[in-house]
Amino acid sequence: MSSSTIPLRPGITNPSLWYPQRPPEAQWKRIRLAVMERDDWSCAACGHRAKKWMNTHHLEDSGDHRLENLVPLCVACHTVMHVGRSLMEKIVEVWQSEMSQVDIVRRTREGIKQGLSLAQIKKTLPLSPGPYPPESLQYANDLIRKIGTSPRAYLEEPLCAIFVNLTRWQLEE
Repeated sequence: MSSSTIPLRPGITNPSLWYPQRPPEAQWKRIRLAVMERDDWSCAACGHRAKKWMNTHHLEDSGDHRLENLVPLCVACHTVMHVGRSLMEKIVEVWQSEMSQVDIVRRTREGIKQGLSLAQIKKTLPLSPGPYPPESLQYANDLIRKIGTSPRAYLEEPLCAIFVNLTRWQLEE
């Protein structure tokens, strides 16, 4: 596992920047491959290395597709970075935790490797309720209300995304 290069925090992208224009498919595939090869197919947040299902994430949510603005993220970390969508799809819940978000991702992946269910893993994490029910979209709605013209907004620590229904875990390289 390589070291992480970007902080992992549950956040949302400004709705005005959703669905940016992407280059033509063949060009995007070349860009994506260049990003993956540059970073050895390793997640920029948790360091996990996997060639299958790795996502390409924009550091600045501006539609800028230059290599300097793109990093690989594993499915789990990309899910965290887009917590609003993940809450809507019932993939995560929001809880308070003394653990860092990246440690939660790593511990969850390790538990999956050991054959534990997400519910079993959740019971091993030091969690306490946040201001809203764990599955509440209010977390994302609050971020949308306060985002203004900023490209991204993040949940305040110690709020973290806890996986409850993510089925695509990258366990092998």
